[in-house]
Amino acid sequence: MLLLMPMLSLAQCSSAPTPAVAATPRIARMWRGEVPLARAEEYDAYIRTAGLSKLRAIPRNLGVQMFRRTAGDREEFVVISYWPDEAAIHAYAGEDITRAHLLPRDPEFLIDPDPLVRHYRIAQDR
Repeated sequence: MLLLMPMLSLAQCSSAPTPAVAATPRIARMWRGEVPLARAEEYDAYIRTAGLSKLRAIPRNLGVQMFRRTAGDREEFVVISYWPDEAAIHAYAGEDITRAHLLPRDPEFLIDPDPLVRHYRIAQDR
């Protein structure tokens, strides 16, 4: 028997509280980094408190998601934040929105940190 699960929209999956009138995300800002597998849980706890909760509190941020995957002796972390437009990202990130904003303890954890983030226009959200 095949069970069909409904697809959830970004608004339904977001960690954000739902405002009375929610803005539609138009830009996804993606950062990735790798840490030694032995420190993955420690980094997970750190990034949740020092990064994700603060990122979510930035004005006009529409949500944050974090993904993890094990690759050999490393754990890859991907953080995607959602924004209504590039102006909202500029207000947070400054003039160069492609520059990664590393957390104070990131050098202690990250293996060869990527200095850049990537931005994607959201073409489909169903």
